[in-house]
Amino acid sequence: MGTDKNIILIDDNLVDLFIHERIVKKCYPKANVTLFSDPKYALKYFKTFELQWQLNKEDAPNVIFIDINMPSMSGFELLKELENTRIFEEREVKIYILTTSTNIVDINMSKKCSLCSGYILKPLVSEKLQEVLIPQLSEKYLLKI
Repeated sequence: MGTDKNIILIDDNLVDLFIHERIVKKCYPKANVTLFSDPKYALKYFKTFELQWQLNKEDAPNVIFIDINMPSMSGFELLKELENTRIFEEREVKIYILTTSTNIVDINMSKKCSLCSGYILKPLVSEKLQEVLIPQLSEKYLLKI
């Protein structure tokens, strides 16, 4: 599976970022992976490239994975901010919560978020990644919302 993909990982845990990046690169060697350990920098990145991605959708991310519990801004706060950006209006970019939280409150909050495509429990493994990028696969690992 060497398909070009643009994938963004947002997580304050550097070990998780490293592991998840390796999983993506193992499954999709040609993937462009962008990492953020601070969601505030990710938000600035999205706002900076918003116009460029509208003009050239091939440069836009295909999938974004966001952790929930981060110190500077929670994943839900980031999603709320992203609702105000135009690049996500058409919902061509899939955004998934990637977390260790099994809290029903978090799951229900993700269901209420218009940009959230699903809820995935860590760790991100190749089967979960392929299910996200190849929707025809079974929904064994993914809490679809």
